[in-house]
Amino acid sequence: MAEKPKEDFTIMNKIIILTILGLTALIACQKNNINNDPIADVPVNITINMALPLYSHLLNEGTFLYWDGGVKGIVVVHYQNDEYYAFDRSCSYQPSTSCAKIEVDSSFMVFRCGNTQLTGFEKCCDSKFFMNGQVLNGPATFGLKQYQVIKNGTELSVKN
Repeated sequence: MAEKPKEDFTIMNKIIILTILGLTALIACQKNNINNDPIADVPVNITINMALPLYSHLLNEGTFLYWDGGVKGIVVVHYQNDEYYAFDRSCSYQPSTSCAKIEVDSSFMVFRCGNTQLTGFEKCCDSKFFMNGQVLNGPATFGLKQYQVIKNGTELSVKN
């Protein structure tokens, strides 16, 4: 009979230790996931009329358009099979730096981080992204911030 209280005490210790470990893991996971999307949320609600000559090139696959809005601008891409994407032009790697802006590298049809200057392209980091916004190579680990695109005839609505 003397063994029973000791056994109960051991079981209780195991439960307490497992509870503490579980809570510690949960807190650690929450801290790591606080900033899953490093780009700030700002309202986006634009309409692009591709029937207008200025925007009619977007009717062709493999074309893109830069637009004001978002955090550092928006790029709208007519990808393929009538798929349209819109992304914030902020690079997801250290987006608060002034140079962390994406642009289309049309020779390879990828996004790259940096700006074209009078002297040529100046990269900000080595991050590159596929045209669907996913990371091609880092240091970025997050894809580009994507906005919703709805096509209705020759109009594109881009919003979040």
